[in-house]
Amino acid sequence: MRTPRFLAYLLLAASAAISGCGFTVRTTYPNSVIGADGRTIVFDDINKIANDLDLSDDQKRQALRDLGLQDEILIDALLGL
Repeated sequence: MRTPRFLAYLLLAASAAISGCGFTVRTTYPNSVIGADGRTIVFDDINKIANDLDLSDDQKRQALRDLGLQDEILIDALLGL
């Protein structure tokens, strides 16, 4: 039969493990592109701009520049131009 002390330790360990699951770890990438706001630019952000049907090509270019991209060849490649 388990002792109450063992069960208390088990409950404490389980609650510590469960509470730790809510924390997120920010991943850094060694060659990542950093945006104007200091955050890493992810493809989802670029994809939203590139596929926005309400923006013209020039507006998309400017939005990508505002995001932090500076290489015009890269911007054209991402827009498929």
